[in-house]
Amino acid sequence: MRRKKIIYLVGVVVVLVTTAIVVLLSRGGNGYMNVIPSRVKALVAVELSKIGVGDVPGVDFSRKAYLFETADGSLGLVAAVDSKSDVESFLESMQKSGKATRPVERKGYLFTVINDNFVVGVSSSAVLVMGPAVADEQASIQRKMVKYLSSDKDAVSESPLFRQLSTLDGPVTIVAQADALPEKFVMPLTLGAPRGTKADELLLSATMDINGECLTLKCRTFSLDDKINNALKTSHYKQRPITDKYLATISADNLLTVACNAKGTDFVELLRSNESLRTMLIGINTAIDIDKMLRGVDGDLIISLPSLGDNLNLTLLADASDISWMQDVDYWKKSCPSGTQIESCGRDSYRLKGTDFDTCFGVKDGKLLYVAPSTESVANIGSKASHPLSPAVVEQVKGSRFAAVLSLSSATRQKPELSVVSSFLPNLKTIVLKIE
Repeated sequence: MRRKKIIYLVGVVVVLVTTAIVVLLSRGGNGYMNVIPSRVKALVAVELSKIGVGDVPGVDFSRKAYLFETADGSLGLVAAVDSKSDVESFLESMQKSGKATRPVERKGYLFTVINDNFVVGVSSSAVLVMGPAVADEQASIQRKMVKYLSSDKDAVSESPLFRQLSTLDGPVTIVAQADALPEKFVMPLTLGAPRGTKADELLLSATMDINGECLTLKCRTFSLDDKINNALKTSHYKQRPITDKYLATISADNLLTVACNAKGTDFVELLRSNESLRTMLIGINTAIDIDKMLRGVDGDLIISLPSLGDNLNLTLLADASDISWMQDVDYWKKSCPSGTQIESCGRDSYRLKGTDFDTCFGVKDGKLLYVAPSTESVANIGSKASHPLSPAVVEQVKGSRFAAVLSLSSATRQKPELSVVSSFLPNLKTIVLKIE
């Protein structure tokens, strides 16, 4: 189930993968919304007429297709049909070309599997695609799809997620609970939520645009709980527009890079309520006072994660107006917990070694605070990356109050199963999630 959540990465990618299939099958009709279950964790609306699919015969461009994620993590996409016979003919042609299994009838609905991964079910009013799924899971998914296709009530339209979705305008619009997204991707979006806030209490709405190799999600984090929502609004105004001062230092090969601009005292308060980010920093925070280091920040702050691993392996870069914490380093050296030690490794540069981590920290040029994964990487702190972000990505990040940049190519190298995305979107390399 976790792998499926990772394939959701930023739900919109799967939207386009499955839409590429559905677009060849679907045609308008009544009742197709009944297929979507009422309890969904994520809901995405796609206006087929505005995403460049062309004039495909059989497609009703006046109706939206919907991607959804259910409470148990299953992913599906539904679109309307008005000619079941046309769909049947198309499925038969897919089967003859070797791209799909032979269509079979189950409980009055037609089923096939496309590209060995996507299960397609067709009724007189809807076509439903679910997956990806391995062969052993496909029978179980078909039973679930029969239940969805048999529904006679449009329950999802009364759900809080759909009501929020209906307020958004764009070719692809998204509303999702935070727990529908991968933890490493969503954890920075929860900055400002009160401590103890559950992931299912946080909602993310977004509109999507694609420009060449870059997919951009313009987001808003909110909650239906007034207390949580007010805290999120307050944190939003504590984050200032990102400048381009350090954007050239970001490597396009990083799995995930988070950027913001804030006063350190405000940022630390936001960080204190974020259990995921604090857990990630806990190893170094037991030996050094990273809160005090961050309080001295005043300006751009960038955190980069090179991989999906759970070990501490991040790079932090920030403008520092106060570096008085350096007077405490000698004390930190003497009071290191058992199994850890701090050693000097150059001017204003230190190395923290522990049983589960090995990281460097310090100040460069008297004003650039950094945390780096190795002594070798310290030499390049503040320098232009050998493989920097593209101008299109930089343009999206600059001026945002918060931005998260995800490298799809890096994610695919670390999780080969994500190559299915590249097969449908070969030009897509980077996903930018931003709050303006």
